[in-house]
Amino acid sequence: MKRYKVVLHPRVSRQLALHAAYIARVSKSAAIRFRREFEEIIRRMEVNPMLFPPYDTAPPRKETYRKALFAVWYKAIFSVEDNTVYIDAVIDGRRDREDNLTS
Repeated sequence: MKRYKVVLHPRVSRQLALHAAYIARVSKSAAIRFRREFEEIIRRMEVNPMLFPPYDTAPPRKETYRKALFAVWYKAIFSVEDNTVYIDAVIDGRRDREDNLTS
């Protein structure tokens, strides 16, 4: 079975930390679930990232962006090139797209 390599953009670590900190202020168990669900998304991307739907609101570009929903409100935005998945952002679906992609 073909396996994919998952690469995180450097800003994704910061985005994950900010989202987890925000969630932890309300519920530490919810923050743990957030982390676990993100790890599960990574495992699923390693097997078949094409199972996730296109990210329709992405600006038109050469590569097609896809989204992986997790932890109720959150989206991992990524593209696939050959055997590599590039995660470019993790955004809070309740906020405006432009705010999330640049933070």
